[in-house]
Amino acid sequence: MASNKKKYLTTLLISTILSVGILFVRNLVENNSNYNFLLWNLFLGFIPFGVVLLIDIFYQKLNTILIVLGVCLWLLFYPNAPYMISDLIHVDKNSSVVLYDTLIIFSLSILSLFYGFYSLKLVYEILVKWKSKKIANFLISFCIVLSSFGIYLGRILRLNSWDVFTKPIQTAITIFEHLFPVTKNPVTYLVIFLFSFVQFMVWFLIKDFKYVE
Repeated sequence: MASNKKKYLTTLLISTILSVGILFVRNLVENNSNYNFLLWNLFLGFIPFGVVLLIDIFYQKLNTILIVLGVCLWLLFYPNAPYMISDLIHVDKNSSVVLYDTLIIFSLSILSLFYGFYSLKLVYEILVKWKSKKIANFLISFCIVLSSFGIYLGRILRLNSWDVFTKPIQTAITIFEHLFPVTKNPVTYLVIFLFSFVQFMVWFLIKDFKYVE
């Protein structure tokens, strides 16, 4: 099982290096770095994976408080992973290499999505070991819906994960204003529904995929 995990991590690493390399080739050919912001977004999408991987490795040595804090930190950054799907809106239709650019954004977005869902699966396994399968299913569903709201905050309102710490009151007011009243904020709930749908679809497709356990 550990061998399978190592193989999958190796595949992710190689895929990341190749995708980033292709982006640099594109920069050299086009003589610009218009899509370098994807590297930062990919890094943010990697953070939740890195956090939960550490929890998984040191699970036996961590107490309940550290596990809870680690999972909370994971949840704070997890929306950054599926968020990259929305980076496809940055494709410049007038670019002479529009197809190449589209594939670059797509490949980096898929990588971020895989990092995110691999982390989601690891959190699921941790919750099953810690509590029960029933509680794990409930909490993962809750996290998916909550992260979809996080994606809305990032894409539409341009908020960052760290705004919770740097601007807590302003962030809380902004969130409240875009949630209530419900009837005046249909876009908020529509975006949450659509991203939740996509995430649940992917989750159910990989949830029982045993190879990466």
